[in-house]
Amino acid sequence: MKQVNVSEELYDRLKDFVVDPFDDTLETVVTRLVDVATKAKDRWVLAEAAEAPEPVYENSGAFRSKEVSEPGSL
Repeated sequence: MKQVNVSEELYDRLKDFVVDPFDDTLETVVTRLVDVATKAKDRWVLAEAAEAPEPVYENSGAFRSKEVSEPGSL
């Protein structure tokens, strides 16, 4: 098992995330935070992918983004 040293300030902040003081350990609190961060990261990746311009394929096999292929935008 690895050991991680944290400052007293961070330890006090981590204690704010304790849900059940009788069952929660530092590991369960950190695991919970990592799970939340992972879910948030997955949502950011999906949101970024949704915001990316969708390519428009032309007869030549080349592609341009929709923004460039709009009439009058060349």
